[in-house]
Formats: sequence, C-alpha cells, structure tokens
Amino acid sequence: MRLNIEKVVYGGDGLARTEQGVVFVPRTAPGDVVEAEIVGRKKDYATARLTQILEASPDRQEPYCPNYETMGCCHWQHIRYEKQIDYKEAIVRESLKRLGHLEWQGEIKRVTGPDRNYRLRATFHVTNGRLGFVDGPIRSCASLVPELNHFIPTVDAGKAVEVHALSAPEVVASFVLPDGTMQRSRHATIALDQLHYRVTADTFFQANRFLLSSFINEVIEQAGPQPGHVLELYAGTGFFSIPLGRVAMEVIAIESNRSAVRQARENAAANKTRKLRFVEGQADATLHSPDLKPDVVVLDPPRAGCGVKTTEHIAALKPRRIVYVSCNPSTFAREAATLVKQDYSLTRLTLVDQFPNTYHIETVGLFERQ
Repeated sequence: MRLNIEKVVYGGDGLARTEQGVVFVPRTAPGDVVEAEIVGRKKDYATARLTQILEASPDRQEPYCPNYETMGCCHWQHIRYEKQIDYKEAIVRESLKRLGHLEWQGEIKRVTGPDRNYRLRATFHVTNGRLGFVDGPIRSCASLVPELNHFIPTVDAGKAVEVHALSAPEVVASFVLPDGTMQRSRHATIALDQLHYRVTADTFFQANRFLLSSFINEVIEQAGPQPGHVLELYAGTGFFSIPLGRVAMEVIAIESNRSAVRQARENAAANKTRKLRFVEGQADATLHSPDLKPDVVVLDPPRAGCGVKTTEHIAALKPRRIVYVSCNPSTFAREAATLVKQDYSLTRLTLVDQFPNTYHIETVGLFERQ
C-alpha cells in the first residue's frame, strides 16, 4: 500500500488513514510517503511493515546507532530530536483529551538534555555469555554512558540469563541466574548535588544522568514552597523522598519492595534526613490509616499507573496538592480524569524526556484542590 504518514502515536508507530481504516507503520515519521506491506489486521486497524520510503519527511535524520536496524531499541532515532519532543507533547495533549476528556490548553514545560550517552543503568539479556538486548548480543549502545559501553565487551556472564548494570560512574552489576537467584557485586554511590544515593544495580533508579537534578527540582517546585506533611507513594530508594525531606515538615514514604526500603532508610540516614520515615507496604493498603492527613501527595507509580481505586483513595485524603509523576500518558490521562471528578484541577504539566529517541514519555503533573 502507498501511505501518507499523518502522525506518530504512543508506542512509536506512524499512523496513516486509508479507506480501509487506520494503518500503523513502525520506523516512519509525519510527512513520510511510504510503501508498506500489511502484516496484521484487527477489527478497526491494521499493522504494516515499511518496504520503501517514497518521499521522506523533512523531520527525518540518519540513525547513528549501530543497533538501530537489528535491535529496534531506539524507535525514533530516524527522527530529529527537536521534533521528537514536539511529537511527545502532542501525544500528551491528545491522551488527555481522548482518554481523560480533558482539554489542556496551558503550556507543557520541557525538561530535556543530550540525546546520546544518557543512560546510567541498563538491563541486559544474555546470549552465550554475551550481553545484549532481546534480539541478541551488542558491542555498544548509543544511549548508554561510556562506562557501560566499556563494560559490555569485558563481561563473561556465564550461566546468567540477565544482567543489571549501573554506572556511578564505576560500574556495578547484578547477575540473575536461571533459578532466579541473584549474584550482586558491591553497592554504588550516586552523588547528586548535595545528596548521595547508595544503591545496587538491580534496584530501580532514574536512568537519565543529565536530568536527575532537574527532575527532582520539578517535583520539589510542584510540591510547593511550604509542602508541610508529605505522603509519597511508590518511593523506591528515596530519589524524591530525601530531597523532599529537606523542605517538608515531615515525609512518609511508602514502598512495597523490601530491598528498596532497606536502601532508602540507609540513604535517609546517610543524608541526615531526619524528617523522613519509610514504610514497607502496598500503596493502596496504606491509604486507609486514619492518621494520614497529608498536605501534599507525591506518587510515581509503574507504567500501569496506580488504578482508579487508589486514585480515589488519594483524593479522599484531601491533600491540597497532588504531584503525579507518570511514565505512561495513557494511564496518567485516565487517572487525571478521576482526580478532576474528585474536585481537583490540573494546574501545571511538565514533560521530562528521560528516554530520547524512544516513544517513552515521562510527565510531572500538579493537581490542586478546588
């Protein structure tokens, strides 16, 4: 089929409209005229494989990563970086409108950095002892910091099936064996402004080294100049909790992962954050305590979001501000709609481009009680 690509969508594909319905084509850009072969059909759309670019979009560039064709990791590396940000902002606005029925007319602040060598942590699959991604071994990756690229060819992963690696900037690693057990190397300490985070390679930590301080500052600003009593959900190892503990009267941080809670408590002690208390538990289960009376709630849930019920329980606490850190515009839009129904207004929205050259979108949204 000859297709005119209209836009790109969350998930990375280009979208074309035809008389037979919508067609999604990977590795395309708005303005492309392409030839594509249909490879799958659903009730209301089809998927296609790009066979030839007949007319190239002016937004295109030559991919520079050697893994672009073979691994498919950087979905948008064929698109100029400044246009990627435009596309991501459009996706956020469209998601809010289509899924949340919210018309966001305000500014979307952009937090961006260099689009190469930004990742300080990665998870590698293992093939015959060599590190790589799902489709096989690699020699290097354009998104990884130089220390991790130097690490890749030096490792014999042995019988491991997966390897987590983190550069701080020295590289530490955790090896996942076939039976699920893990062999860890030493801890790493990530220094960030006046803070120090001690973590292991397999513990979640924000990945983009260029945006760490800006990301924290955005959350602190949205929490307000006098945040008072703060409740943080999905707190991890304290990435936001510890700096919040320096400006708030009190921070109660909830995290379900036992290892992360242990590291978070160690980090709080090392940074002398005394107004911070970590609680191990599921987010929703902890929201029913009658003693919880937060002025501000900060949450950073996984890609699936926190769900409608948890969102309603957060709103029922009646904090004056809710700062929602999201890595999925679809779930963010649905849960934003729930908060609006509970008398909250979305008053500030920021796009943090954690993962350049991919379709992944991180946002920080501020909801204030009416």
